[in-house]
Amino acid sequence: MAFKWKRETDDIARVVPKKQVGGFFRKAVILSPNEKAAMVKNGVVDEIVDSGKLQVGGLLKPGNIGKDVDVALMDTSPKDLQWSEKDLWTRDNQKVSCSGLLRFRIQDTKRFFQMLYAYATPDKKGERALSIQDIYTRLESEVITLVLEPEVRQEDIESLYGNRDLRLNIENELEMRLRSTLSMWGLEMLKYTVQWDLGSYGEVMQATNDFQTQEELAELDTLAVEGDYERKGREEVAGIRAEQATVATEKDFHRNQGLKDVQSDLEIERLQHEADIREAQAAIRLKEELKLSKAKGMRAELEVEQDMKDREHGRDMEYLKHITETGGSDVAKTVSEGREYGRMSPEQLEALAKVKHSESLAKDDKVNFMMQVEDRERADSYRRQELDASMMGAAQGKSSHAVRKCPGCGSTIPSEASFCSQCGKRLTDI
Repeated sequence: MAFKWKRETDDIARVVPKKQVGGFFRKAVILSPNEKAAMVKNGVVDEIVDSGKLQVGGLLKPGNIGKDVDVALMDTSPKDLQWSEKDLWTRDNQKVSCSGLLRFRIQDTKRFFQMLYAYATPDKKGERALSIQDIYTRLESEVITLVLEPEVRQEDIESLYGNRDLRLNIENELEMRLRSTLSMWGLEMLKYTVQWDLGSYGEVMQATNDFQTQEELAELDTLAVEGDYERKGREEVAGIRAEQATVATEKDFHRNQGLKDVQSDLEIERLQHEADIREAQAAIRLKEELKLSKAKGMRAELEVEQDMKDREHGRDMEYLKHITETGGSDVAKTVSEGREYGRMSPEQLEALAKVKHSESLAKDDKVNFMMQVEDRERADSYRRQELDASMMGAAQGKSSHAVRKCPGCGSTIPSEASFCSQCGKRLTDI
């Protein structure tokens, strides 16, 4: 009698070590159409056996298992995995959850065998078993939690609730990571669904909308009451205006009549002001004409006076010319200065004499100072020349005749010089 190799209904694979093969396969093990058996020898998959019966026997007979190999039994049928993440927190500290369906199956037997050995824990007999729950545990810790928690934590609850594209981006990121991880384990993802549970945010939104609706209705009722009171007020104002219409008409008549009187007075004042302005303009024109006539008379007088001065100046010039031709420029200058002095007062003449005397004294002082400076410079030059001659004589000895004195200024000059460097006297005739 054959028996099933699965211990639990959600088992997907089981590994029987070679030391347990004889006892495990003392009866034939039936492999369903979606089940496979991998013969592992020295840690490497040596042979894959599809559906049928497996029993211990010669290696040359189909379906027989040798005693020196490990046997990995695998279920390749599609498996459904219900996954969920209940403790997801948004940026504004709102709790949401996410769940869905993941359907997969074994695609690459060798890769899945490596996963089986990596993630399955051997029991006391050395057998290993891998269930759907084990796969979900690995996916939850390595993929689902690492994708959903950081993505949701970066967004607000309002963004998740009202932005479908954002949720699709998160779902696509999770699907890509799941597909990549399952493919690395030798599994193929067949179906993937996601369902979001945004907690009580929907109820809060509904309550908010209901509150806003109630507030708007109450505001409309208030506006209706205000409209009634406003209409009544306008009616009362219309009645009062009707009662006051006659009084207002009479007041308007008196006000308009007073306005007309004021405008008439202003027009009379304006006409009077314009007449005054015309009279003032006529007086100004008359004054300007008188001023112009007076200016013309003064100009005529000035022209006559200037003509007389010009004639007097002409006579003076002819007189100076005659004096110049007769006695020279000094006589003309003396005559001219005499005329100028004759026009001055005694005080002016005294002041002029003092100025002339001061200028003469200043000029004499300046000449004396310059002469003293030249004398000092000449004496200094003579002393330097004598000192140079003494030093040159001391250097050349008493019998040296390399220098001589200039007969003109007494300066010491070289004996071979033809001119004196101080006074310029020619020395060739000495």
